[in-house]
Amino acid sequence: MNHSPFEIEMVFEVDKKGDDNWDLLKKEIVSPHQSAYIDFEEKDAGEWIRVASNRDARLTVHFSYTGKEIRSPAPDPIFKGLLEIGDDDKSGGLLYGLGDDRKALGISAKYSGEDAGYYELNAEMLLVKKEDNITKSFIDKRFSIPSGVINIDESSVLIIDDQQRRWRLPKGSGKYDSLIKGAQLRLCREVATERDLFNCHGTFYELPAENADGFAKIRPIASHNFRIHDYASYRGMLIITGVDTEIGMNNPHIFISEDGKSAIWAGVIDDLWKMGKPRGHGGPWKSTEVKAGQPSDPYLIGFYDKKTMTLSHSCDKMIHFTVEVDPSGQGPWMNYMEIDVSPGETFKHQFPDNFAARWIRFTTNKDCLSTAWLAYQ
Repeated sequence: MNHSPFEIEMVFEVDKKGDDNWDLLKKEIVSPHQSAYIDFEEKDAGEWIRVASNRDARLTVHFSYTGKEIRSPAPDPIFKGLLEIGDDDKSGGLLYGLGDDRKALGISAKYSGEDAGYYELNAEMLLVKKEDNITKSFIDKRFSIPSGVINIDESSVLIIDDQQRRWRLPKGSGKYDSLIKGAQLRLCREVATERDLFNCHGTFYELPAENADGFAKIRPIASHNFRIHDYASYRGMLIITGVDTEIGMNNPHIFISEDGKSAIWAGVIDDLWKMGKPRGHGGPWKSTEVKAGQPSDPYLIGFYDKKTMTLSHSCDKMIHFTVEVDPSGQGPWMNYMEIDVSPGETFKHQFPDNFAARWIRFTTNKDCLSTAWLAYQ
């Protein structure tokens, strides 16, 4: 990004062997107050790269390294038996790794939407029913699923973080709306030291701690169609509730109590990468009243493949859309493209495979009802 009021030439050099011998890789002209997307080919290899300018200037240079997404949208068979989003509520429960050297996982169990009592998962991976109203009440009170922490509208999921910054995330199945609003699905939980999982509208995300910039650096891990009630870490494992005991009966990752009223899925955190490649749909605007020159909320675009964008409006005059991207999650915003959309027209754009940015936002030159929609397949 050239923040300066004059044209500059950027010179890229590469140290191929890491021995401080630098060779010219390429040169690029960048216009004043404009950004340039520079693609590197497979042959452009080396240990280190550096950039120089032909004159004093204020610049931003950001490198993105990505690989091909080879995962399928379908979940691995290890997840067979987790409830689907359209299923009736069956076996669920709130989870808590017990303290006081008890060395067990406490579960306040639900079965068919009703209270099913208190169970503990022991070192032998047995789910045993216990009479312990004190611990059960503690779990119900301290680990209840909060409501109203995110907003869901027709276009996307809106997050307002502790710094009052606004972020928008893609949606999955519309069936998630009522379950999230009804506090039926765990949204966020720390599963390792300062390593949170955020499970929102059918996608698991890595969520850095606030001291690592939180939602600005969120990354999708996998998308799914599961009705996951709760999840937690226990003895190095990831434990999930929200199980269809009949379907999961022969899955070695699923453990069921003797009375059939409590069940959990057990694996490791990194198993989530097998749940299905990230996908979703939505945008910052869907027939939304927008003000001229006022950017939309940032909408997540990073780490998805097969990305398409459509822009439309209901104004009787041509609307000029400016599309900006943030490569890093900490600014600055860079122009990606500008498009004039005529009345009644829908502009469609397929992002190239080598496109890389973390957030995207939109601005119009006139007040109007506008839609900025993205689909990640």
